[in-house]
Amino acid sequence: MTKKELNKCKTIYYSDLLNDDFSETKLKRIPVPKNYQYIRKNKFSLFFQNIFYHFIAIPILWCVSIFSGVKVKNRKALKQLKHLDTGVFFYGNHVSDLDVFKIQTMCVFRRCNIIGYTDALSIGKFIKPILKALGFLPLPLADDLRNLKELQEAIDYDIHHKEHVIIYPEAHIWPYYTLIRPFKNGSFHYPAKYKAPILPFVTVYRKVWWSKKPKESIVIGKLVYPKEDLDLHRNRDYLREECYNQMVDLMKNNNEVIYKQYVYQPKETENNRKSN
Repeated sequence: MTKKELNKCKTIYYSDLLNDDFSETKLKRIPVPKNYQYIRKNKFSLFFQNIFYHFIAIPILWCVSIFSGVKVKNRKALKQLKHLDTGVFFYGNHVSDLDVFKIQTMCVFRRCNIIGYTDALSIGKFIKPILKALGFLPLPLADDLRNLKELQEAIDYDIHHKEHVIIYPEAHIWPYYTLIRPFKNGSFHYPAKYKAPILPFVTVYRKVWWSKKPKESIVIGKLVYPKEDLDLHRNRDYLREECYNQMVDLMKNNNEVIYKQYVYQPKETENNRKSN
């Protein structure tokens, strides 16, 4: 990128790579309801949820993705997932509130469930059945032992029923960010425990002639399997390192344009800048 092009970028200041969040929705994070059912047990309800997911939500989301210019690179890597005896854990960089839905549209042959914060639940009671139908698995608070257990049972159920699970290890949304932020190994406990493969992917950006904003390309990586000779904790660390390195390489080799420039600025400096 030339100096002239860089000057045109919108500058965003951050002070904490791990915890700053630039989501545009600004929704409130709430506790998971005590009676939240993570596993779809009611057969009648499950039938209509599947109808909604496969025949209404996915076609609509697919059309939205296509008309918004989303492209997929290395789509052939997704075809091999059809023949696996287990579900797969998808790991990607978090750059949009709609990230998860784009992945769901690419895996039409199997259901994709989503682990995420409870922000969406704060919209209202009417949204809860829609989120459940889309496979949303909200993260409970650390002291909510009942829901933590329910979440773990739901992940176990989904993976062993050959459904996929989408996780964003960066946790927070940084729109148009073109690097991979550091993330912890906690979310890799699940594939290590269930001996399930992970599939890294990244969202990168490309220029198009018909829009001032760059458009997204989703680049699919390679499957990584837990190692049989490693215990749970070492497998968790191994999967995290493999995933991170793959995401860094995919981002470095495929990103074409910088639309927003992220600049580090300590909180003290930021406060001084606002007061001046």
